[in-house]
Amino acid sequence: MKLLRFTSLASAILVAAFVFTGCTRRDDYYDPPPPTGYQYEFTEEFDNDTRGWAFTTDSSYALVQSGEYVFVDNSVNGELNTAVIPTGCDVDRDFLIQTRLESDNSIALIFGAYKQQHYGYSFFIDNSYQSFAIYNEGSSSQPLQTIKDFTVNGAINKTGYNNVEIEQRNGRWYFYINNTEVHSMQAEYLSGDEMGFMVLGQTKGYADYLRVKW
Repeated sequence: MKLLRFTSLASAILVAAFVFTGCTRRDDYYDPPPPTGYQYEFTEEFDNDTRGWAFTTDSSYALVQSGEYVFVDNSVNGELNTAVIPTGCDVDRDFLIQTRLESDNSIALIFGAYKQQHYGYSFFIDNSYQSFAIYNEGSSSQPLQTIKDFTVNGAINKTGYNNVEIEQRNGRWYFYINNTEVHSMQAEYLSGDEMGFMVLGQTKGYADYLRVKW
C-alpha cells in the first residue's frame, strides 16, 4: 500500500491563519471553529484545487471536481499512490481527523506521513465488503505492517458515503465509521502532519472533505 507517492509542491505553502473565539484557523475557508478542546483547524472542502491535489500517471489520476476529491486507479495491481499534503497539525497532542469516503472498492484516509520519509498510516474502508483495515504504510526502508486486517463491520454503508474519523486522545487512537467506534489502540509515533487519501487498484474513490482539529 505504498511505493509510489504523490506530494504537491503547491501544498507546501501553509495558508493564512484566522482568529476565532477559542481557536485559530489554518485554512482559507470560513467554517465554524473547532469545538471546545481544540485550538486549531485545517479544512479542505474541495471547492477548488488551490492546494494542488490533482495528478496524473499512466494508470491513475486524481482531481477536484464539484466539491469532491476524485481518485482513480485503473491499474491491475495498483500503482500504490498516496495523495497527501501538510496540514500543520501538531501530532504530539490530541487531534481529530474527519472525512467522508466512498468507493467501488477500497479507499483509505492517510495520516501522519512526512515528506516521503514515512508513508504514514492508512485507515481503509471497503464499501463492497463492508469492511475496514488499518496499516502502517512504512517507508522505502521499512515494510508495510498490518495493524488490523480487513474486518467486516455492520456500521459501514455498502453504498454511498461513510463518515470516517480518527481521534488521538490521551495516548490512544480511536477509529470511527458513521459514529461507531470500530477499533482502538495505543497511539504510535507519527513522523509528520501530512494527511490525505489512497485507493487500491481498480478503484474509483471519492472524498467529500478533509478536516483536522488539534
